[in-house]
Amino acid sequence: MKLLFFASDYNIGLSTLLTDQAISLYKNRIEILIVAGENEQEHGLTEKIKNAEVPLIRIIGLDSHHNFKQLCNKVCQIIVENDIKLIHVQNNWQLTIVTLAKLKMRKKRFKVIYTLHGFRHNSFIKSIIAKIIIGTALLLFTDKVICMCSYLKNQFKLLSYKIVLLPLGVSDKFFEINNEVLPENGLQMIFPAQFRKGKNQDMIIRAFAKHISNTGDMESHLTLPGSGILLEKMKALTSELNISDRVDFPGQCTKETIYQLYLKNNIGIISSNTETFGQSIVEPFVLGRCIISTPVGIALDIIKDGENGYLFNSESELVSIFDKLFNEPDSIKQMGNHNFTQRNQFKWDKISTVYKECFINENPHRP
Repeated sequence: MKLLFFASDYNIGLSTLLTDQAISLYKNRIEILIVAGENEQEHGLTEKIKNAEVPLIRIIGLDSHHNFKQLCNKVCQIIVENDIKLIHVQNNWQLTIVTLAKLKMRKKRFKVIYTLHGFRHNSFIKSIIAKIIIGTALLLFTDKVICMCSYLKNQFKLLSYKIVLLPLGVSDKFFEINNEVLPENGLQMIFPAQFRKGKNQDMIIRAFAKHISNTGDMESHLTLPGSGILLEKMKALTSELNISDRVDFPGQCTKETIYQLYLKNNIGIISSNTETFGQSIVEPFVLGRCIISTPVGIALDIIKDGENGYLFNSESELVSIFDKLFNEPDSIKQMGNHNFTQRNQFKWDKISTVYKECFINENPHRP
């Protein structure tokens, strides 16, 4: 069964994560054809696909949401010329294109998989509307829906009969290191995220300041990579709380830079209101770091409170966790070691094997 795999996203182009997934599927002997827009999220992704010898077709304008009819005709052409039987889309725009292609080619049979990467969820009203619209589209126009964690699946319970739980993987580079000794100079924490409503970096900053006041901690440090409209406000908050020298803002970083920053820290911290998956949860988990997270995304599936990290819901709870870990530094290492032993569940080759069983081999007994 030949798979047409959309590997780019709106205003991003060729995605780093989707590139890794597509290459892994190809290595797992799935006959795959990648389609993507003309851009790439990070320099070198196109070359990476070329070196892996995975077939790639560029569709100019795919990720800019223009020329719908032209894009649909191009996708129809690709489907016919390559005898596509299965299509994997990543967003609503791609689903709309493929749905129209399906209507235009009634005699051409193919199935559609949709990975639910996200929906508008920072506003309660917008979240309800988005779930209704997206849920209806998925109900009518897809054969299977991939949810990356139980948290996301529970948002779309009416689709449970066609949902497959399958996490995103982590780059092979994250599996190259051994279980190294973690930094032991207090709480060395990192949260890579955009500075926007719902990410709540201010909660972490205020809790960190209170922890320093409570304990006299002179060692711990917080790193907040990313960019966004609230960045300057967060910098001002650290100045207001007199902890500017304890918080770094390295700006927008490449995946390689984030990886190097993870290695300098012993705790991954996540304060989002919601996550559809949470790469900033999984990446430090794979590297054997302790995880402190709000109960969102994949955290609910992999974090056992007090065993390999902590879940929190409020600033006061976060302060208590900081104080506890600072007074029990060995627990940071123990929790990190626990996560390191569980990390293989996020290897792309393992995830691709499950993907093949669910969608390519068409086993009716699979979910």
